[in-house]
Amino acid sequence: MNSLVKSAFTRTCVIFTVAMALWCVAGLAFAGPVEGIVITLSLLAACAALTLLQVLWFTEALLTRPSYPARIAGFGITALPVLALCAAAGGWFPVDNLGAWITFAAIYLVTLGAITVGYTLHYRRTVGSFDAALARYREKRGE
Repeated sequence: MNSLVKSAFTRTCVIFTVAMALWCVAGLAFAGPVEGIVITLSLLAACAALTLLQVLWFTEALLTRPSYPARIAGFGITALPVLALCAAAGGWFPVDNLGAWITFAAIYLVTLGAITVGYTLHYRRTVGSFDAALARYREKRGE
């Protein structure tokens, strides 16, 4: 994708996110904690939290040695409780409905598994194994 298009897309996403956050805060001030505003804010919180977890698990900012499968497992294990917290706080579905929670967890696990398998297959076709790529990267850096 053209770098100009990528830059425009990124700027649009940032502006939209900031605008939604500001409008939700204004909505809370004028209308109170209405369902739509609470759900929107909880989705925004979930996105921010998952982004932080991605930085934690998939960059070398804090963790430098885990293998890629360990990174996926760590992300998967920590992301589910974060999403569950956001779901409970945002009222995505009734908190006391066990069937909804089981379905939520199942959808999460199936989605995580499908994305992991899909990305792993794509990556192996284009680059090779994740660990081999990480080892090449570390060699270039002189570790």
